[in-house]
Amino acid sequence: MKPFHTIVLGIFLVLALLAVVVFATFSSSGGKSVGTVEVWGALPEQTMNPLVEALKTQNQDFSGVEYRAFPKDQLISELVEAIAKGAPPDLVLFPAESLVQHADKIQTISYTRLSRRDFQDTFVQAGEVFLGADGFKGFPFFVDPLVMYWNRSLFAEAAVARPPKYWDELSEATPKLTKKDERGGVTQSAVALGSWTNVVNAKAIFLSLLSQLGNPVIVRTESGFKSVLSSAVTSTAASGDSALRFYTEFADPVKSSYSWNRSRPDSRTAFVSGTLAIYFGRASELTTIRAQNPNLNFDVAPVPATREGRSGGEAAMSALSVPRGARNPEGAILAAQALSGVDMQKALMNSVAMPSVRRDALSASPANPYAQTFNNAALSSVAFLDPSPQDSDSIFSRMVERVLSGQLRVGEAVRSADAELAALLH
Repeated sequence: MKPFHTIVLGIFLVLALLAVVVFATFSSSGGKSVGTVEVWGALPEQTMNPLVEALKTQNQDFSGVEYRAFPKDQLISELVEAIAKGAPPDLVLFPAESLVQHADKIQTISYTRLSRRDFQDTFVQAGEVFLGADGFKGFPFFVDPLVMYWNRSLFAEAAVARPPKYWDELSEATPKLTKKDERGGVTQSAVALGSWTNVVNAKAIFLSLLSQLGNPVIVRTESGFKSVLSSAVTSTAASGDSALRFYTEFADPVKSSYSWNRSRPDSRTAFVSGTLAIYFGRASELTTIRAQNPNLNFDVAPVPATREGRSGGEAAMSALSVPRGARNPEGAILAAQALSGVDMQKALMNSVAMPSVRRDALSASPANPYAQTFNNAALSSVAFLDPSPQDSDSIFSRMVERVLSGQLRVGEAVRSADAELAALLH
């Protein structure tokens, strides 16, 4: 054999041997292919740990994945502090409501990992809030849509056959479901709308109205973010005005739809106690409502739609994101892909009776009587870009109170709120 051929053959043999060694190392158990992946989130450990353990059992390459829970109101501040100290986790269950403020704290995942088309085909619509021009900010993991809880007993007493499918049906049913004393004080409410501070999920309800009217509130532009709350949907009607006018009518004593006021207890307490016929709440609140009143005769329905066919409500959405400065970003992405995969998502659905973020996981017929409503709500829901969760809530609250007090007209209040939202973005 010629010396040149001998050298070439020797090189190929060495490369082949190296390939075998590398493959064996990568495929071995003990987490060597993924490594240590620390995950932070606001979901309880009793929810996440069984899922993580199931992932480890399914594939030992993920044996280094560990989860740590934080209170919801502390998660982002803890993350920001950890990044500043150079010790962030490898993954974080990042809430969509923090994207505008803290998008720079998480890495952009290239569309070479998962194309934009495949992302949209895989995950529910609300997850698209994490999409960007050059990539996405995380793999959707958990969605908590707004739904309509309704008291079957109160509906039967009022001879109202079914929950409202449309918003105008809600207005029509309100007088039948509302009770007042001899002085005109409300003793039983049809629905908790109109005021703000004692309406649980008030912002989610108002954002749902805006969404169905075609108003995204905050949009991305080439230069950043922009508030469009007061923008007109048509040449004659501004969606912000329409939503605010409808919302506040339920707290106006001169309107036939008057059913709620500031003196009523918070809306969830009223619903659980049986003095509120309709409560707009999260899917995740089902367990709490049942526990607080096991004898409450209630059911769940979708958020009403407009007559134009627009349906769906707001959803709280979280994605598995890689923080800036993560020590093991590659392992983190592999873990995120696995945890957001169909097997783990089905396991999560079964353990917490919540809808999945994946379209394929939602296609099966569920056994839980409420699950189909939750699944449909997840499919049609949207998530909003929020400039600052607490500040925007205060802005909307002031907007509503200014109308109820007569301080501003509806259009003036919307324009004022729009200006305040714009100020948050600069």
